[in-house]
Amino acid sequence: MRSLLDLFRQIFQYGRGRPIALVILTWTMSVSVISELPLEQGTAELAGNVTGAFTKARQFLFDSYQKNYPRKPLSQPVTIVAIDELSLSKVGQWPWPRTKLAALLDAIGNYQPAAVGLDMYMPEADQTSPQQLAQGLPADTDPAIGEALRQLPDHDAVLAESLYLLPSVLGAAGFDHTSYTTSAGMRTKPLLVTGASPLPHVRKFEAVLASLPELQAAAWGQAILSVDLEFGVVRRIPLVAAIGDTVVPGLPMEMLRVATGEKAIRLDVGKQGINSVAIADLVVPTQPAGDIWLHFSRIEDTVSRYVSAAEVLDGTIDPSMLQGKLVMLGLTGSGLHDMRTTALGELVPGIEIQAQVLESLFDGRMILRPWWMKWLETSLILFLGLLLIWYIPRSESPLARFLRAVPRASAWITLSINLLLIACGYLLFRYQGILFDASSFFIILSSVIGSLIASALIEIGREEEQRAAEQQRVREAASLIAGEFALALDTPIHGSYMHNRNTMRQLTHALASEVARQSGYQQEMASIDIDELARAAEYCDLGLAQVSPATLNSSGSLNTEQREEIATHAELGALAAKAVREGIENRGGGDNDPSLAFLTTLEEVARSHHENWDGSGYPNQLVGENIPLTARIVAIVDTWESLSSDRPWRVRLTREAALEVIRSESGSRFDPELVNCFCKVLAQK
Repeated sequence: MRSLLDLFRQIFQYGRGRPIALVILTWTMSVSVISELPLEQGTAELAGNVTGAFTKARQFLFDSYQKNYPRKPLSQPVTIVAIDELSLSKVGQWPWPRTKLAALLDAIGNYQPAAVGLDMYMPEADQTSPQQLAQGLPADTDPAIGEALRQLPDHDAVLAESLYLLPSVLGAAGFDHTSYTTSAGMRTKPLLVTGASPLPHVRKFEAVLASLPELQAAAWGQAILSVDLEFGVVRRIPLVAAIGDTVVPGLPMEMLRVATGEKAIRLDVGKQGINSVAIADLVVPTQPAGDIWLHFSRIEDTVSRYVSAAEVLDGTIDPSMLQGKLVMLGLTGSGLHDMRTTALGELVPGIEIQAQVLESLFDGRMILRPWWMKWLETSLILFLGLLLIWYIPRSESPLARFLRAVPRASAWITLSINLLLIACGYLLFRYQGILFDASSFFIILSSVIGSLIASALIEIGREEEQRAAEQQRVREAASLIAGEFALALDTPIHGSYMHNRNTMRQLTHALASEVARQSGYQQEMASIDIDELARAAEYCDLGLAQVSPATLNSSGSLNTEQREEIATHAELGALAAKAVREGIENRGGGDNDPSLAFLTTLEEVARSHHENWDGSGYPNQLVGENIPLTARIVAIVDTWESLSSDRPWRVRLTREAALEVIRSESGSRFDPELVNCFCKVLAQK
């Protein structure tokens, strides 16, 4: 394990981390591009195992844009006549006899709608038709009954006549495979194509589930209803698709063709795919596959477009809901329809999505991700990635110096860059209706920056280890020669960091005694001399004797160098105690020398009393119980005494305020159990 870690360090250190960062940039960019390429079904599934992170992140981001800025309907060109619970209770269970459906269409036609689209398909004959009933009569039935039934109007013929008498569009479902009820095509008006063939670009279905031929012949148009889901969510709607080699329109565009009386829907096809789908003077920019990203409205803003089929049949509907409107007839009753999840996270009937497409076209609020956007994003990512790879490893750059001083800033730099890109993407979406994929920037640039910063931190860590080793050797030698510990004891520490030694000794003794009474600490405290610990607490900051008076007496914010100078006092104090202890041992001091136990405790306390429970302290970033218990005890007393004393930059805190600070840092800076013990000690004073 150690050798593997060393190998990773060598890889990230090689060439200042630039080669590995370049590999990461190239790989992640390639995956990002592949995630949006139009691939064959089998290839797309295989690629999805690699590109899934990019695809899901992109969809999450685009959905978030919509959730923060859903479309507000400006007009209401569409009315949905719903076969809902009320209709089922009044008319009966579904499917209704086709004569009842014909009666509903006739009732709608009385209000002269612009077009009527049926979000349903009827591939089989009506089993309630008199002719079907006659065929099913028992053999011993009076023949006159069968003959009388055969003389009655066929239900499908009645429905066909109703479809013929109003501007109607029948829906159909595309299938990727053939079945008993599917066919190879359906009756549809040819599309007028300008440019290349759209077939290589559009969504293709092998077969279609459409209504009976006589119903298709009677309707004014046929349209595809199928919508593909992306991870269970509807985001894009095809305006055109293909059944075999025939390009057919989606329901919204075919309804507009029928409503306007146009002979054909127009397609403009370029090298990259379909540029636009048009009808009359409406030109809709599309994705290369002839689909659009739908900008959804919340369902609460669209419920006013729904009317019950029962109200239409009863004649109790407001005429303005149907007159001149694009009317959609669909199933919304319980158990009759499949609900679809939108990009807003709402569950809505499928017909609602088709209605929102028409509404978006009328309002002119469409969102688009042009084919060139991915290449623009990739170019920007490549530029920024190469810039970062060139700049970050420069050892004397301002950024490198800043990272040495504040290593955690790397995470904030990465986060800030990506938040800026996400904000730019949101503004483009809101004001231009363009989808900008900031998520790929986030993944790729974070990977590159993380790699480079890891390399920089490894190098910085190596240099710091060398520097620390050298400093330790020098300090230990200086301590032995100059008697630094004795000087520290005899020299008072003047200025802002001076402690009240009596307070430090008494509170440490009281806290340590309380800790010793706790069952969880009794065994560990048994090896600690509380009197020696209390005495060591008096001199826990003896290393401050080596800090310049200018730094100690500063009344303003310390600069980076001053903070680093202050931080050295923990190690210096420990080295001073260690130097004197080793000097006594080298001069033949025996184990019975009482000063050795004190010096050992002082070394431990001096070095670690600024370590924090969560690992954010210094000098060794120890975490939790890895910090010596003696140092954890003194750390609380040291902070309390400091908060309770005047400093050049603040006045002393009250007892209550100082205690609240201690409590607030329980679990982050201090051992939570020791904080509880400290509160008990103060309560007794």
